[in-house]
Amino acid sequence: MTTALPVECFLTFASIVYADGEIRRGELEGFRRAAKQYSISADDLASVEAKAKEGLTLADIDLPELSDWQRALTYAFAVWLAKVDGIINKDENELLQKLGDKLDLEKLRRDAARSATYDIAALPGGHKPELFDFEALEKQLEQKLPGSFKRHQDAASDES
Repeated sequence: MTTALPVECFLTFASIVYADGEIRRGELEGFRRAAKQYSISADDLASVEAKAKEGLTLADIDLPELSDWQRALTYAFAVWLAKVDGIINKDENELLQKLGDKLDLEKLRRDAARSATYDIAALPGGHKPELFDFEALEKQLEQKLPGSFKRHQDAASDES
């Protein structure tokens, strides 16, 4: 079920992982696992990480046009990365607010994305990056935002 996400989405994730200057092993592991699962090439991943280490901010990232589904999924992944250490601190919460604004997500979609993330985190090992189930997150988010998922699938089918 893996939804295609452009490399720019991974730039947003990296900006969150590297934002506080303290890269936790779990955050980096989760970020790298997601990149691999979502077919981000090793070269693109290295470039993303290098930009993040240089101080990349959300304001520096130009996101391409994303479907409602891709925007909600991007936000959900960002929430999970922010809370992989068990908490979302004040700075991470502010970054998530800015990301939600940048993605033009209304409160309902932000809440659905957060809720899906918390549902998955509640599973055994849900806070452990090596056990995090990205496909389960997508399925959970699909249940919370079925219309967005269907429109995204329909548009993808039309492009094929």
